[in-house]
Amino acid sequence: MKAKQIALILIPLNIILAYFVYNSINSEVEFQKIAKVRIAENVQKLKDIRAVQISYKNKYHGFSDNFDTLMTFLNSDSLSVIKSEGEAPDTLTELQALQAGLISRDTIYIAAKSHIFNADYLTTRDENYPLDLEQLRYIPYTENKSYEIDAGSIEKGKVIVQVFEVSAQYGDVLIGLDAENKKYDLQSHLRVGSMSEASLNGNWGE
Repeated sequence: MKAKQIALILIPLNIILAYFVYNSINSEVEFQKIAKVRIAENVQKLKDIRAVQISYKNKYHGFSDNFDTLMTFLNSDSLSVIKSEGEAPDTLTELQALQAGLISRDTIYIAAKSHIFNADYLTTRDENYPLDLEQLRYIPYTENKSYEIDAGSIEKGKVIVQVFEVSAQYGDVLIGLDAENKKYDLQSHLRVGSMSEASLNGNWGE
């Protein structure tokens, strides 16, 4: 009799335990799925910011260390582009062909944002994350918290090299999720560039 009573008690307990185990596994799977999307969205934004930084450096010979300057450049500045027409014959140098009027080279100016985010660049972007220039500096899902940004120069092999770094803590990338005790170090950073190495790469395995 007692054995039957114990069995009757254990059955619902086992059902409850199985539910919690299943729910725990399901929650972990759901977290990893959302975390992967969050990280991918931030990676795309860091790539976009890198593109702006590279163009800024090409014009001003150094990277920007603040978003106000970088966004002013993106939204209000322009970049010079050489427009070429004609082709120099093999028997002439380009200068001779220019002097002879066989080819022409004109400098035109294009809005920075149109030049940086041109059709060729847009084909390389992850279409799951539309380009929003007004929100470019902000970490998704935060209350308009900006990425950390820095720039400067370092010496490498007796050569001065311009460097920059833009990053976000994983704690901000995964904000609002139950990310404690998961595989992510919430104090570490998802970043592009480096203040200690001459690198334009991201640390997401690029």
